[in-house]
Amino acid sequence: MATQRLNRLDILRAIAVLLVLGRHMYVTMFWMRTGWMGVDLFFVLSGFLVSGLLFAEHQKYGKLNVVRFWVRRAFKIYPAFYFLLIVSAVTGFHQKGWLLADVFFFQNYVPGWWHHTWSLAVEEHFYLLAPLLLALIARAGRGQKDPFVRLPLYVGLLGV
Repeated sequence: MATQRLNRLDILRAIAVLLVLGRHMYVTMFWMRTGWMGVDLFFVLSGFLVSGLLFAEHQKYGKLNVVRFWVRRAFKIYPAFYFLLIVSAVTGFHQKGWLLADVFFFQNYVPGWWHHTWSLAVEEHFYLLAPLLLALIARAGRGQKDPFVRLPLYVGLLGV
């Protein structure tokens, strides 16, 4: 399923990159204190785009193929990430930490070789759980015109 690039989202990505860079480069004190919002913005954009793919698939086919989604995400993320880990192992250029935390995306719980990859671990958790939850909601709402009509209620309850 081909997706069309949205220029406005690219602008938001650029803003997120600038926020994160300013945070880590200590450009100004204000930027350093507010740059964390760039990571949050990346999470929101990722959630928007990934859930959009899943909703579009359900709209087109009437169901979600969770395994297909996982395989597509894996081919998009894993090759470059595992290449980084291999190069890190060969060169010895990495931080102290537990390699398996990186390999299995637990860097947000225990230190891995690359401390900044914790955000990738958070996204991986989302990639694993969101399709499952949406597939369950779709299955529970089967036969309805829009099986996701109660999704805001579920998100609200989850938030509470």
